[in-house]
Amino acid sequence: MASYSMTCSCGQTMSVDAPSRDDAVKMLQGGMTEATIADHMGQFHKGEPVPSVEQVHGMIAELVK
Repeated sequence: MASYSMTCSCGQTMSVDAPSRDDAVKMLQGGMTEATIADHMGQFHKGEPVPSVEQVHGMIAELVK
C-alpha cells in the first residue's frame, strides 16, 4: 500500500494509504460531501464561494499524487 496526498490551495494536506492512486482518489472523494466542503470552506476559505461536490471531486482527481 502506498501513501497518496493532495494539498488544497489553503495549504491543508489530506493523505490516505491506498493500493492505487485511483483508490486514493475514490477514498478522498468519498469524504468530501456538501457538509464537509462547506465546513472546510468556512474554516479555511472565508468569503470564497462554496464549490459544488462535483467541482471538488474533479479537483481531487487532478491533485492527488
